Amino acid sequence: MRFLVDDTVRVVRLLEAEREVTGTSEAPPQPHVGDTATIVADVGEGILLLECRTDDGVLRWMAEFVPEELLLVDRTDTER
Repeated sequence: MRFLVDDTVRVVRLLEAEREVTGTSEAPPQPHVGDTATIVADVGEGILLLECRTDDGVLRWMAEFVPEELLLVDRTDTER
């Protein structure tokens, strides 16, 4: 499946157990299987940048993933 920017996805596997993450806290948490996130950029070479936010909109983590780690949850604009 080809993912698009703004797609909501679920992390279904971690091919890298630990990865570089950024976030609003000093030590942002690592992504976990089951986390839901939004694709914010396609950085090329099959790598997608995702951001995971809390229910009140605070950034938990931002990290890069490959499509094999993800499952589409929602696509708001189906005409792209």
